[in-house]
Amino acid sequence: MSKRSAASARAPRYRHTEVALAIGRQIVSGEWSPGQALQPEDALSRELGVSRSSLREAIKILAGKGLVQSSPRRGTVVRPQDQWNLFDADVLAWHSEGQLSADFVRELFELRRMIEPDAAALAAERAIPAKLTALEAAMAALAAADTHSTHSIDADLAFHSAVLAASGNHLLAALAPVIEASLTLAFRVSRAASDELGHVIPMHGAVFEAILSGDAGAAHAAMRELLERSERDALAVARPDKAARPTATGGAPSQTPIAGIKAMIRPAASPDPVMHDPVPTCSSPCK
Repeated sequence: MSKRSAASARAPRYRHTEVALAIGRQIVSGEWSPGQALQPEDALSRELGVSRSSLREAIKILAGKGLVQSSPRRGTVVRPQDQWNLFDADVLAWHSEGQLSADFVRELFELRRMIEPDAAALAAERAIPAKLTALEAAMAALAAADTHSTHSIDADLAFHSAVLAASGNHLLAALAPVIEASLTLAFRVSRAASDELGHVIPMHGAVFEAILSGDAGAAHAAMRELLERSERDALAVARPDKAARPTATGGAPSQTPIAGIKAMIRPAASPDPVMHDPVPTCSSPCK
Protein backbone atom coordinates (compact mmCIF):
# COMPACT_ATOMS: atom_id res chain seq x y z
CA MET A 1 0.00 0.00 0.00
CA SER A 2 1.36 3.47 -0.92
CA LYS A 3 2.00 6.11 1.74
CA ARG A 4 -0.90 8.11 0.29
CA SER A 5 -3.25 5.11 0.51
CA ALA A 6 -2.13 4.29 4.05
CA ALA A 7 -2.76 7.86 5.18
CA SER A 8 -6.14 7.81 3.48
CA ALA A 9 -7.06 4.55 5.22
CA ARG A 10 -6.18 6.06 8.58
CA ALA A 11 -8.10 9.30 7.94
CA PRO A 12 -11.30 9.84 9.96
CA ARG A 13 -14.38 8.42 8.33
CA TYR A 14 -16.38 11.55 9.07
CA ARG A 15 -13.69 14.21 8.64
CA HIS A 16 -16.27 16.69 7.35
CA THR A 17 -18.07 16.30 10.69
CA GLU A 18 -14.97 17.44 12.57
CA VAL A 19 -14.70 20.49 10.32
CA ALA A 20 -18.40 21.30 10.82
CA LEU A 21 -18.04 20.94 14.59
CA ALA A 22 -14.99 23.19 14.71
CA ILE A 23 -16.47 25.98 12.57
CA GLY A 24 -19.94 25.64 14.13
CA ARG A 25 -18.64 25.99 17.67
CA GLN A 26 -16.76 29.14 16.71
CA ILE A 27 -19.76 30.70 14.97
CA VAL A 28 -21.99 30.07 17.99
CA SER A 29 -19.36 31.39 20.40
CA GLY A 30 -19.20 34.63 18.41
CA GLU A 31 -15.71 34.24 16.96
CA TRP A 32 -17.25 34.68 13.51
CA SER A 33 -19.56 37.68 13.15
CA PRO A 34 -22.93 37.75 11.36
CA GLY A 35 -22.27 38.80 7.77
CA GLN A 36 -18.64 37.71 7.89
CA ALA A 37 -17.52 35.71 4.87
CA LEU A 38 -15.46 32.55 5.15
CA GLN A 39 -12.44 32.26 2.91
CA PRO A 40 -13.00 30.82 -0.58
CA GLU A 41 -13.27 27.04 -0.62
CA ASP A 42 -9.88 26.27 -2.16
CA ALA A 43 -8.00 28.67 0.15
CA LEU A 44 -9.83 27.57 3.30
CA SER A 45 -9.41 23.85 2.57
CA ARG A 46 -5.66 24.35 2.08
CA GLU A 47 -5.41 26.43 5.24
CA LEU A 48 -7.23 23.78 7.29
CA GLY A 49 -5.43 20.85 5.68
CA VAL A 50 -8.62 19.10 4.58
CA SER A 51 -9.98 18.17 1.18
CA ARG A 52 -12.35 20.48 -0.65
CA SER A 53 -15.01 17.75 -0.56
CA SER A 54 -14.74 17.51 3.26
CA LEU A 55 -15.03 21.28 3.57
CA ARG A 56 -17.96 21.33 1.15
CA GLU A 57 -19.81 18.68 3.17
CA ALA A 58 -19.07 20.57 6.40
CA ILE A 59 -20.53 23.76 4.94
CA LYS A 60 -23.67 21.81 3.91
CA ILE A 61 -24.08 20.63 7.52
CA LEU A 62 -23.74 24.18 8.85
CA ALA A 63 -26.13 25.52 6.20
CA GLY A 64 -28.68 22.91 7.28
CA LYS A 65 -28.44 24.28 10.81
CA GLY A 66 -28.99 27.81 9.52
CA LEU A 67 -25.53 29.03 10.58
CA VAL A 68 -24.20 29.90 7.13
CA GLN A 69 -25.48 30.67 3.65
CA SER A 70 -23.60 30.14 0.40
CA SER A 71 -24.05 32.02 -2.85
CA PRO A 72 -21.92 32.31 -6.02
CA ARG A 73 -21.51 36.07 -5.54
CA ARG A 74 -20.67 36.33 -1.83
CA GLY A 75 -19.36 32.86 -1.07
CA THR A 76 -20.17 31.38 2.35
CA VAL A 77 -21.38 33.96 4.87
CA VAL A 78 -22.28 33.63 8.57
CA ARG A 79 -26.00 34.23 9.12
CA PRO A 80 -27.52 36.29 11.98
CA GLN A 81 -28.51 34.36 15.10
CA ASP A 82 -32.24 34.86 14.47
CA GLN A 83 -31.84 32.69 11.36
CA TRP A 84 -30.13 29.79 13.15
CA ASN A 85 -31.98 26.58 13.90
CA LEU A 86 -31.92 27.08 17.66
CA PHE A 87 -33.72 23.78 18.29
CA ASP A 88 -30.91 21.86 16.62
CA ALA A 89 -29.20 19.64 19.20
CA ASP A 90 -25.69 20.61 18.07
CA VAL A 91 -26.39 24.35 18.00
CA LEU A 92 -27.78 24.15 21.53
CA ALA A 93 -24.83 22.04 22.65
CA TRP A 94 -22.40 24.62 21.25
CA HIS A 95 -24.30 27.30 23.13
CA SER A 96 -23.87 25.34 26.36
CA GLU A 97 -20.08 25.11 25.96
CA GLY A 98 -19.68 28.81 26.69
CA GLN A 99 -21.33 31.18 29.12
CA LEU A 100 -24.88 31.73 27.89
CA SER A 101 -26.10 35.29 27.45
CA ALA A 102 -28.83 36.55 29.76
CA ASP A 103 -30.95 37.28 26.68
CA PHE A 104 -30.70 33.67 25.50
CA VAL A 105 -31.58 32.33 28.97
CA ARG A 106 -34.63 34.61 29.17
CA GLU A 107 -35.84 33.55 25.74
CA LEU A 108 -35.37 29.89 26.61
CA PHE A 109 -37.47 30.21 29.76
CA GLU A 110 -40.07 32.39 28.02
CA LEU A 111 -40.59 29.48 25.64
CA ARG A 112 -40.93 27.03 28.50
CA ARG A 113 -43.42 29.25 30.36
CA MET A 114 -45.57 29.44 27.23
CA ILE A 115 -45.82 25.66 27.09
CA GLU A 116 -45.23 23.79 30.33
CA PRO A 117 -47.62 25.38 32.87
CA ASP A 118 -50.59 24.87 30.52
CA ALA A 119 -49.40 21.32 29.81
CA ALA A 120 -49.31 20.63 33.57
CA ALA A 121 -52.85 22.00 33.96
CA LEU A 122 -54.10 19.81 31.11
CA ALA A 123 -52.34 16.80 32.63
CA ALA A 124 -54.19 17.38 35.91
CA GLU A 125 -57.50 17.44 34.05
CA ARG A 126 -56.94 14.65 31.54
CA ALA A 127 -54.15 12.29 32.55
CA ILE A 128 -55.01 8.61 32.19
CA PRO A 129 -53.54 5.99 34.57
CA ALA A 130 -50.82 4.87 32.14
CA LYS A 131 -49.55 8.45 31.76
CA LEU A 132 -49.64 9.01 35.51
CA THR A 133 -47.60 5.83 35.99
CA ALA A 134 -44.93 7.18 33.64
CA LEU A 135 -44.94 10.51 35.48
CA GLU A 136 -44.66 8.73 38.83
CA ALA A 137 -41.68 6.69 37.58
CA ALA A 138 -39.94 9.87 36.39
CA MET A 139 -40.59 11.56 39.74
CA ALA A 140 -39.19 8.54 41.61
CA ALA A 141 -36.06 8.53 39.44
CA LEU A 142 -35.58 12.25 40.02
CA ALA A 143 -35.96 11.85 43.78
CA ALA A 144 -33.45 8.98 43.83
CA ALA A 145 -30.75 10.74 41.78
CA ASP A 146 -27.98 13.01 43.02
CA THR A 147 -29.17 16.48 41.97
CA HIS A 148 -25.76 17.34 40.50
CA SER A 149 -25.52 14.17 38.39
CA THR A 150 -26.31 13.40 34.77
CA HIS A 151 -28.88 10.89 36.03
CA SER A 152 -30.74 13.75 37.68
CA ILE A 153 -30.78 15.74 34.44
CA ASP A 154 -32.03 12.68 32.53
CA ALA A 155 -34.74 12.12 35.14
CA ASP A 156 -35.70 15.80 35.03
CA LEU A 157 -36.04 15.61 31.26
CA ALA A 158 -38.15 12.45 31.58
CA PHE A 159 -40.40 14.21 34.13
CA HIS A 160 -41.08 17.24 31.94
CA SER A 161 -41.59 15.04 28.86
CA ALA A 162 -44.04 12.91 30.87
CA VAL A 163 -45.99 16.05 31.80
CA LEU A 164 -46.31 16.95 28.11
CA ALA A 165 -47.42 13.40 27.30
CA ALA A 166 -49.91 13.38 30.19
CA SER A 167 -51.57 16.54 28.84
CA GLY A 168 -53.55 14.39 26.44
CA ASN A 169 -52.74 16.81 23.62
CA HIS A 170 -50.98 14.88 20.90
CA LEU A 171 -49.36 18.00 19.45
CA LEU A 172 -47.92 18.90 22.85
CA ALA A 173 -46.68 15.35 23.33
CA ALA A 174 -45.08 15.42 19.87
CA LEU A 175 -43.32 18.63 20.88
CA ALA A 176 -41.26 16.83 23.53
CA PRO A 177 -38.52 15.59 21.15
CA VAL A 178 -38.38 19.02 19.49
CA ILE A 179 -37.69 20.86 22.75
CA GLU A 180 -35.67 18.05 24.36
CA ALA A 181 -32.32 19.68 23.59
CA SER A 182 -33.46 23.05 24.93
CA LEU A 183 -34.77 21.42 28.11
CA THR A 184 -31.49 19.57 28.64
CA LEU A 185 -29.57 22.81 28.18
CA ALA A 186 -31.85 24.62 30.63
CA PHE A 187 -31.37 21.89 33.24
CA ARG A 188 -27.59 21.90 32.90
CA VAL A 189 -27.36 25.65 33.21
CA SER A 190 -29.70 25.96 36.19
CA ARG A 191 -28.03 23.02 37.99
CA ALA A 192 -24.58 24.51 37.44
CA ALA A 193 -25.73 27.83 38.84
CA SER A 194 -25.88 26.91 42.49
CA ASP A 195 -24.76 24.39 45.04
CA GLU A 196 -28.09 24.86 46.80
CA LEU A 197 -30.38 22.50 44.91
CA GLY A 198 -32.59 21.38 47.77
CA HIS A 199 -35.57 23.00 46.04
CA VAL A 200 -35.41 20.72 42.97
CA ILE A 201 -37.24 17.70 44.41
CA PRO A 202 -39.91 19.57 46.45
CA MET A 203 -40.82 21.86 43.56
CA HIS A 204 -41.14 18.98 41.11
CA GLY A 205 -43.05 17.12 43.80
CA ALA A 206 -45.55 19.99 44.03
CA VAL A 207 -46.20 19.74 40.28
CA PHE A 208 -46.55 15.97 40.53
CA GLU A 209 -48.96 16.05 43.50
CA ALA A 210 -51.14 18.71 41.85
CA ILE A 211 -51.41 16.64 38.66
CA LEU A 212 -52.08 13.48 40.65
CA SER A 213 -54.88 15.17 42.60
CA GLY A 214 -56.44 16.62 39.45
CA ASP A 215 -55.96 20.24 40.53
CA ALA A 216 -55.30 22.08 37.27
CA GLY A 217 -54.85 25.50 38.87
CA ALA A 218 -52.31 24.21 41.39
CA ALA A 219 -50.45 22.28 38.68
CA HIS A 220 -50.20 25.40 36.51
CA ALA A 221 -48.99 27.53 39.44
CA ALA A 222 -46.49 24.92 40.66
CA MET A 223 -44.96 24.49 37.20
CA ARG A 224 -44.70 28.24 36.70
CA GLU A 225 -43.03 28.65 40.10
CA LEU A 226 -40.58 25.85 39.25
CA LEU A 227 -39.66 27.53 35.95
CA GLU A 228 -39.23 30.94 37.57
CA ARG A 229 -36.85 29.49 40.15
CA SER A 230 -34.86 27.66 37.47
CA GLU A 231 -34.63 30.85 35.42
CA ARG A 232 -33.27 32.80 38.40
CA ASP A 233 -30.64 30.11 38.95
CA ALA A 234 -29.62 30.20 35.28
CA LEU A 235 -29.49 34.01 35.09
CA ALA A 236 -27.15 34.03 38.08
CA VAL A 237 -24.39 32.54 35.90
CA ALA A 238 -25.38 34.03 32.54
CA ARG A 239 -23.23 36.49 30.62
CA PRO A 240 -24.55 40.09 30.94
CA ASP A 241 -26.69 41.19 27.98
CA LYS A 242 -24.25 43.76 26.66
CA ALA A 243 -21.06 41.76 27.18
CA ALA A 244 -18.64 42.22 24.34
CA ARG A 245 -18.97 39.92 21.37
CA PRO A 246 -17.77 40.47 17.82
CA THR A 247 -20.18 42.68 15.87
CA ALA A 248 -21.29 42.41 12.26
CA THR A 249 -18.70 43.29 9.68
CA GLY A 250 -21.10 43.80 6.82
CA GLY A 251 -19.60 40.87 4.95
CA ALA A 252 -16.02 42.08 4.95
CA PRO A 253 -13.81 39.18 6.03
CA SER A 254 -11.75 40.22 9.04
CA GLN A 255 -9.05 38.17 10.75
CA THR A 256 -10.59 34.68 10.81
CA PRO A 257 -9.98 32.25 13.68
CA ILE A 258 -8.35 29.62 11.45
CA ALA A 259 -5.81 28.57 14.07
CA GLY A 260 -8.60 27.66 16.48
CA ILE A 261 -10.35 25.57 13.85
CA LYS A 262 -7.13 23.76 12.90
CA ALA A 263 -6.51 22.95 16.56
CA MET A 264 -9.86 21.12 16.68
CA ILE A 265 -9.26 19.04 13.54
CA ARG A 266 -7.09 15.94 13.70
CA PRO A 267 -4.19 15.60 11.28
CA ALA A 268 -5.14 13.39 8.33
CA ALA A 269 -2.82 10.62 9.51
CA SER A 270 -4.21 10.53 13.05
CA PRO A 271 -5.68 7.21 14.22
CA ASP A 272 -9.44 6.92 14.17
CA PRO A 273 -10.74 5.66 17.53
CA VAL A 274 -10.80 8.69 19.83
CA MET A 275 -11.98 12.16 18.92
CA HIS A 276 -9.62 14.74 20.38
CA ASP A 277 -10.88 16.97 23.17
CA PRO A 278 -12.52 19.42 23.27
CA VAL A 279 -14.40 18.33 20.15
CA PRO A 280 -17.60 16.55 21.28
CA THR A 281 -19.16 13.62 19.50
CA CYS A 282 -21.49 15.07 16.89
CA SER A 283 -25.16 14.27 17.51
CA SER A 284 -27.35 12.65 14.88
CA PRO A 285 -28.12 15.77 12.81
CA CYS A 286 -24.40 16.08 11.97
CA LYS A 287 -23.94 12.59 10.49
